[in-house]
Amino acid sequence: MRKPIKQVHRALFLALQADAKEYPGGVRAIAEAMGMNGNTLANGINPDHDAPPPSFGVILEIVIVAQARRTVFALAHLVGQVPMDFELEPREPAEAVRLFLSLVSSASELLGVGSEAAKDGRFCADERRALEPLLLALMKATGELLQSIRGGAL
Repeated sequence: MRKPIKQVHRALFLALQADAKEYPGGVRAIAEAMGMNGNTLANGINPDHDAPPPSFGVILEIVIVAQARRTVFALAHLVGQVPMDFELEPREPAEAVRLFLSLVSSASELLGVGSEAAKDGRFCADERRALEPLLLALMKATGELLQSIRGGAL
């Protein structure tokens, strides 16, 4: 016998539930915005309740209404992907050279700090804290360069 989908993908439903609860007014406000019964929606997204889960369309609508980042991360995790949690600024193709130089600068700083930190074969908590913003800056610069090269849209 197959386990219920809410148990198989418990992490997804926990993320969906947390995102919905965090929305101003919570699950009831989302349900109202979607024209649904609040109890029905709350029970549907609760991984510990035996109510059937909402349809994919309803889940997608919750993601949009609540800007449900946890849920998006959980969905990406299902296929072995990890979204990057930063906003790409719109860039024009003409900015590609400047963005490339920004990418090289970000990579250079990351490599310098990272190489020094890795000399002892590990990253301590302070080194990880120092590397994280550099890695995020490099990923953001990479995404913006790619967006620029593709013509301003990813």
